[in-house]
Amino acid sequence: MSNNTVRTLGAALVMMCSAPGCQKTTQLPPIEAAPLVSAEAKAAGATLYSELCVRCHGVSGWGDGPEALASRKVRVQDLGDPVWQSNVSNDRLRAVILRGGPGVRKSPVMPAFPQLAKNKDELDGLVAYVRSLSRSVQ
Repeated sequence: MSNNTVRTLGAALVMMCSAPGCQKTTQLPPIEAAPLVSAEAKAAGATLYSELCVRCHGVSGWGDGPEALASRKVRVQDLGDPVWQSNVSNDRLRAVILRGGPGVRKSPVMPAFPQLAKNKDELDGLVAYVRSLSRSVQ
C-alpha cells in the first residue's frame, strides 16, 4: 500500500466517523518496538532474511521477490507497509516464521521454519530485521 493510499484511507476514515462517541484520528497505532538483540543477532537476522525470505518478500521486503513476481497467484505480504507493521506484534511475527502460513491460518505458500525455535536470539534477530523494513507514513 502506498503512502498516498494510507493518507487517503485515513482521510476517508475521519470523514466517515461522525457518529457520537466515534474517535476521529488519522494516526496509526504505534509499531511495536523490535526485540532487543545483540549486534550479532541483528546480523544473523539479516543473513536469515536473505537466505529464507528474499525469494518471496524481496530485498526491501515489499513482496517483490523473484518467486512472488513469477507467480501472481498469491499476494506476498509487503513487510515494510506501516499499516501492517502497526497491526502485527512481535509474537505474531515469531508464530508466522515458526509455523508458516497454514499454522496461523494464512497463505499455505508461506513456509514454516520450526528449526529457528532452537535459537531465540536468531529468531529475535530475524524479527528485529523485519521490523527494520518498516516505512514511515508521511
